[in-house]
Amino acid sequence: MLALLKTRRWLSFTALVVLAITGFGLLSRWQWDRADERRVERIAISQAQVLDRVDSVTDLGEFSRVQVSGTFVNEKTQLVRQRPLDGGNGYWVMTPLSVQTGLQIWVLRGWLGASTIATEVPFIPPASSGEITVTGAIRNFEAPLDDVYGLPKGVVAKMSKEELNATVSNATVDNRIVQSISVSPGQEELVIVPLPDIDESQNISYAVQWILFALVAIVGWFVFLRREAHTTIE
Repeated sequence: MLALLKTRRWLSFTALVVLAITGFGLLSRWQWDRADERRVERIAISQAQVLDRVDSVTDLGEFSRVQVSGTFVNEKTQLVRQRPLDGGNGYWVMTPLSVQTGLQIWVLRGWLGASTIATEVPFIPPASSGEITVTGAIRNFEAPLDDVYGLPKGVVAKMSKEELNATVSNATVDNRIVQSISVSPGQEELVIVPLPDIDESQNISYAVQWILFALVAIVGWFVFLRREAHTTIE
């Protein structure tokens, strides 16, 4: 066997197997890290405590629970496109909430089904008027989507700070979003967007699979080496 391992063909094959095993190991580690991140998110959602009547959501952790009071600025409402829910396509409805400090906080009020005509913006039920309190979960802004053209007025491609804030340029806007769970007084006419259902078990399964692939590569290398060694002796 040692003589075979010194041949150019087996040196190349061994190097290829080592490279594959290293790749499988890195992929497994990445899946374990993703599982850890998702576990942290799941715990944050399930154990979040409500922070009562905050005036700013700056730098709060994602999925923290808050209560914010203020007045909705209905005329600045924006729709975030391509947000499916229960098998139907639709929009997330975003309306800024003006709080006493003069700050505006984007609120994900709920989900609205899309029209059958792609270029037609559906009627948006207005938010509750007057002073209201929103109980919700902190969400981060999304990364903006470049090179998007032809969207109807009032529609954006992503829940990004750059796209949403372009409509409220004269206001100071907070750097987090509140995903509404309930409003008081009043009641939303929109479908409340459920919080993410996070389960890290799939990432753990993938991590184990990559480890198994690495073991198969090791066993296969040994089997091929032993088989060729026996053939050479015969």
